[in-house]
Amino acid sequence: MPEQANEIVIEDLVDFYRRWPELRNEALAISADGHLSQNRKALLEWMILVIDRVGPADFAPELEGADV
Repeated sequence: MPEQANEIVIEDLVDFYRRWPELRNEALAISADGHLSQNRKALLEWMILVIDRVGPADFAPELEGADV
């Protein structure tokens, strides 16, 4: 019986940002899986690098008054 993946539900960009450490580990696991073509693996690795550079200032209006 195939293993079912846990469902990842992301509510919005702020939710994604707050959960990035957990989601980053999932993206790294996908990248290391070995089932991706070299092009897709490279694309995923670049996406991780870009997302790693997002910070609270990038969400200033959405996060005003929020505890990030």
